[in-house]
Amino acid sequence: MLDRLALHTKLSYRTNGIIRCLFGVMFALLFATVNNVMSPQIAAIFTILFLDKGKNALGLKKSIGIIIGIYGLGLAGLVLGSFVQDFMVITLLLVGLVIFWSFKLVIIPVPVRMLFLSLTLLFPFLSLTAEPLGGLVLMDMTLNLAIALVATQLAFFIFPETVTITPPVVANNELTEKFNLDKIAINGVLVIMPAVLYFYFFRPNTMVITFAYIMMLALDPLIYKSKKSLVYIVANFFGGLAAVFAYNLLTITPTFFFYIFLLLAFGVYFVYQMFSDKKTVAIYAMAYRTFFVVMGVIVTSSDTAGDKVLDRLIGILIAIVYVVLAYKIISYFNDPEIHETEKI
Repeated sequence: MLDRLALHTKLSYRTNGIIRCLFGVMFALLFATVNNVMSPQIAAIFTILFLDKGKNALGLKKSIGIIIGIYGLGLAGLVLGSFVQDFMVITLLLVGLVIFWSFKLVIIPVPVRMLFLSLTLLFPFLSLTAEPLGGLVLMDMTLNLAIALVATQLAFFIFPETVTITPPVVANNELTEKFNLDKIAINGVLVIMPAVLYFYFFRPNTMVITFAYIMMLALDPLIYKSKKSLVYIVANFFGGLAAVFAYNLLTITPTFFFYIFLLLAFGVYFVYQMFSDKKTVAIYAMAYRTFFVVMGVIVTSSDTAGDKVLDRLIGILIAIVYVVLAYKIISYFNDPEIHETEKI
């Protein structure tokens, strides 16, 4: 009897999470689309992050704090970008400090440090390539974030969580005991700064995705020892392939209702896999976000869908090869691992 009750509770919990995630993602996408918000797929991507497996409901204060925090970080990046052309040396020094402390402050969660690093480095680049573009991107991202948070609150209100999930505690003391944080931070600066110099001086507009992924991947100083790079490639390829297939189906019946049906159908598959007990959960979660990214690009572009997916995969592959090789070389000369002889 107890086994049956436990199984029923487990199935109910999983089903509740699947329905909640699907409802939130579709609500955010439809609301942003109907109200002519630029890049409504961003609202769906944010909502996936907030309603992913293992996430608890966000309170009103925390939601408002997230919006203010994101806007503040983006504004700081825009301010930094406003004088990057006139004070390039000072800007690069500030960027170096941002990179260094993004690695050093391990007490702050990785997603927050990644967001801080990405916004601070990307907005000066956007200011160099097109000055009004940075402000437009910031407003668009903040608006989509607000829509995603409203959708998240509504989803948890309609489909409340029956079990409070305690997030795993990250033992930062283990990192400080096994690795020298100063060396890790210096290695991070040496890996990311050449990319910053290249993109700031040569300004290749078509490779922004590569710049973004270099920052995301480089925040893991041990990526050259893990399989994370393979996960990125598989997830982006799978999500992009699904988006191409959905787009080809959409060309047969190019109507808004069929577009929503396709997004819902593919969403059911991805979310079902995201809330499973498989080891590939992270791949499906990333693939679902990639699906929206690629769909958002190909439905607003004159290029073929396959070309967009190929461009994205090439950009990610370049970022992975660069980060892995750079860390292998730099860690050889400046190994951050604390050996037994150094502990004496």
